[in-house]
Amino acid sequence: MIALPAVTAAFFASSLQAQALSDTSARIRGAAISSYNGPPIAGVMISAPEVRKFVVTDANGQFALAGLPTGRRSIRVSYEGRETHDYVFILQGQRTKQIAVVLDVDAVNLDPLVVEARQANTWRDLAGFYERRREYRGFAHFFTREEITRMQPTRLSGLLTLEGIVTRCYQDCRPTRFNRGKLCAVPVNVDGVAFREVDYDQIAVSDVAGVEVYRGVPPNDLDHSLVPSVGSSIWMGTGLSAAGSCGLVEIWTR
Repeated sequence: MIALPAVTAAFFASSLQAQALSDTSARIRGAAISSYNGPPIAGVMISAPEVRKFVVTDANGQFALAGLPTGRRSIRVSYEGRETHDYVFILQGQRTKQIAVVLDVDAVNLDPLVVEARQANTWRDLAGFYERRREYRGFAHFFTREEITRMQPTRLSGLLTLEGIVTRCYQDCRPTRFNRGKLCAVPVNVDGVAFREVDYDQIAVSDVAGVEVYRGVPPNDLDHSLVPSVGSSIWMGTGLSAAGSCGLVEIWTR
């Protein structure tokens, strides 16, 4: 091996450092998982058509696409010959955009959920459902579409009965459960929106992608519905002890 002269080596090192500092390209990374039951999916192509760059997810469903121009960039998803429309993200120089790809590999039309990753307790879509399932499964029951299909409930109320939640009607109808010997109402949100509890059984079971049922205080911020509707029950907020709460139901649809 021939050693470079000291001056040449110093110049070479400074050139590499300048090149690194001048690199203003962006990067996208994330994972592809199944919307049916949550495992990672290998072999999903993530591409940036404008710049002719692509990457394929590995055995863990992970991918990373580097060297992307900044600004509004289109990302496309392909799997086994099926291709999606474009999803637009705003990329910043020397920053990594974390995204999640949730797709049904058996669907005729590949229509994945492609969204920017967020904190699990504020993530209001099916990707957030699977992230919370990974982080909070000890505090809630997460019914995946696979599990719901296997159980074959005719109505959502039948599913919630397994969790001790029964709709009782007095002056009005509310899903309730017994907690430490006391009967209390359980708030229900559908796709992050507070829902009229007398209406949620109108949702077709076949349209349900996931249900999470918390026995006590849910993760911080998840308790606040995005838009309360008239007649819906509003979660009382964080900071309550588990003994003083009846939990929360989050329903996610396809």
